[in-house]
Amino acid sequence: MTQNQTPAGVIETDAVIVGAGPVGLFQVFELGLLEIKAHIIDSLAYPGGQCIELYPDKPIYDIPALPVVTGKELTDNLLKQIEPFGATFHLGQEVTTVEKQDDGRFFVATSKGTQFLTKTIFIAGGVGSFQPRTLKVDGIDKFE
Repeated sequence: MTQNQTPAGVIETDAVIVGAGPVGLFQVFELGLLEIKAHIIDSLAYPGGQCIELYPDKPIYDIPALPVVTGKELTDNLLKQIEPFGATFHLGQEVTTVEKQDDGRFFVATSKGTQFLTKTIFIAGGVGSFQPRTLKVDGIDKFE
C-alpha cells in the first residue's frame, strides 16, 4: 500500500492513542497543543481507564498538583481539558493488529473492525484491558 492508496473505510490520521485512561487523555491535550488531532482506542466502553473503573469515588493521593481527587473527578477534568481538541474516541474495542507499512506509517486494526493508517502510535495502556491472564501450567484447566 502506498501513501496515496488508502483503502476505503481506513481512517487516515496523524496519531492513534491506545488507552483512554489519564495518560492517554493527557496525551490528547499535548498533541492538541501542537494542533494534532488524535483517535483514541480503549477496551472499556467509556474513558477513564483504571481510575474510573476501580476508583470512581475513592480518593486518589498520587496525582501531581492534586492533593486528593477521585477517579471520576480526574476523568471529568481531563475530558473537559481536552474538549477543545476534538479527539475521536473508539471505545469498547481492542487493538488486534499493528503493522508497519513501507511508507513508515502504521496500519492499526481493532476487534470491531475499525482500521487506521497513522503516522504515530502512543501506547497508554496502563495495566491492560482487565482480562484474566491464565497460568501456563499443565493440567490447570480442571481448576478454572
